[in-house]
Amino acid sequence: MLPNPALKEVYDKVVWVYVYRDFSKNEADRQAERISLRFGVTSWPQLFLADPQTMKLAQHTGRKVDGFLDAVKRVKVARTRSLAAYERTRAAEERAVELESRPKLNVAKKLLDDEDIVVRVRALAVVAAKSPKTIVKRAEELLAVPNDPFRYEVCRVLEDAGDSKAARALEGLVLRPEPSLNPNVVRIRAVQALATCGDAESAVVIAPHAQSGAYFKALTGISVDTLAALAKRFPKSRKKIAKMLAQAYPPPAEAGDERATRACIALAKRVHKARGDKRPFPKVYDEKSRRKLAGG
Repeated sequence: MLPNPALKEVYDKVVWVYVYRDFSKNEADRQAERISLRFGVTSWPQLFLADPQTMKLAQHTGRKVDGFLDAVKRVKVARTRSLAAYERTRAAEERAVELESRPKLNVAKKLLDDEDIVVRVRALAVVAAKSPKTIVKRAEELLAVPNDPFRYEVCRVLEDAGDSKAARALEGLVLRPEPSLNPNVVRIRAVQALATCGDAESAVVIAPHAQSGAYFKALTGISVDTLAALAKRFPKSRKKIAKMLAQAYPPPAEAGDERATRACIALAKRVHKARGDKRPFPKVYDEKSRRKLAGG
């Protein structure tokens, strides 16, 4: 898209920044990672406009010329000669780099409430590694931070800790993952954490995703696995969860679509195992066999 002649009219209206990560963890890669963290980017490629005064995402542009031009026209930013935003960001970068090079727990705990999101993410990583209980105690508050990488890390800590007090907050993310650049993955991380943090009530929130029939979507299978984990942890709710899982057998794929058929059968077998169904899985998975499995 970028070399398109139609973009010439906006070449001098924006400052173009290309951010590339090679995941080598050298200084250049860490710098690129910090830019990604600032805007909550966890999947690539992304193309968006940012406000230079707030250093926040101002507008998603999409990947087509017309959409990009329209976004540039619609976004308004304040004109100023002040270097305050630059100085603020540079100072934050220095704090983040200091945490990367000298990950001290006492410093990280203080910076967990820093005004800058990149510093908070770096502080979170240090605290999660050295004092995960600190994260668990503040789980509800920290899960409300509107930044995907930050939430991912909190969910990971909670999954390891298995703290049931975080159940309602995690369910909230499953129901309302926004604001997010990748709401599906936010849901995935929250559902994974609920396997150890959730309770019988959590199953009601998770079930619709297990029952979606979307066999190409990772969230579907992960939701099935989490329901199975909850059934194991809460034996009194096993029958109730088994009924939920019975509705998770996906509709058979269209005949002739081998890739879809394989994915569909894999999900159906995953559901069958999650239910603990002792019956042999049918040699032919069609609507008749699906109904038989779901009704048994």
